[in-house]
Amino acid sequence: MKTQKPEKLSKKPIEITEAVEKRSFALLRFLGYTLLIFSLIDYLAILIPPRLTDPGWEFQAIGQMVDHVWSILLGLIFIFLYNQTSIIKPRQLSILKFFSWVALAISIVYLLMLPLGINDSLTLYKNINNQFTNQQAQQQEQLQKVTEKVNATNSSQELNNIARALNLPNAGEASQSPQELKNKLSQQIQTVSQNAITAVNTAKREQIKNLIKNALRINLGAIISGVCFITLWRLTRWTRIIDEKNLG
Repeated sequence: MKTQKPEKLSKKPIEITEAVEKRSFALLRFLGYTLLIFSLIDYLAILIPPRLTDPGWEFQAIGQMVDHVWSILLGLIFIFLYNQTSIIKPRQLSILKFFSWVALAISIVYLLMLPLGINDSLTLYKNINNQFTNQQAQQQEQLQKVTEKVNATNSSQELNNIARALNLPNAGEASQSPQELKNKLSQQIQTVSQNAITAVNTAKREQIKNLIKNALRINLGAIISGVCFITLWRLTRWTRIIDEKNLG
């Protein structure tokens, strides 16, 4: 006997009812509040403990706040998502009003970070210049002392010891006179000095280039973030003009 196969149920498209639509928007609002909680945790981790007199910390904190702006911006947007058939209770409206003003407050904070970020960028730029200037001066001072020591030494053995201490290649040969060794060491010391200057300048240019890139990214990000939150505040004006009495 042949077993009869169960008939396949015809797959009908699912109709999105008003109840399903409301639940979908409720999920987005739930996600919005969740993002706001995580954003608060992130911002507290960034700002605590504060080191307000340290331009490096301030610059890094501003950069991290710009990088984390997406979570708080999306969180605020999600909690304002309502469809045409939604019913907003007076208590919910009060919460929405509060977060609308929070958006304005956050926009002011981000815009105020712009002058602070520019000032920190200039301070860090000066610090980089001073750091490498001092480093270069110390290197030149050390090489000058070595040069003076070489010029004041007349013993081939001592000259070879100086060369080995400086890790100079082919320091000298036993057959060379002290003056020949001095000339050779002076040339090698000059080469080391030029290489040191080149390395310092290369490192300086690299740090300045990275600073400029970060400064542009952070300061422009602060402006864009501030404008986004102001726009969000303006677009949520409906929460501030609806009469709560009409919702009861």
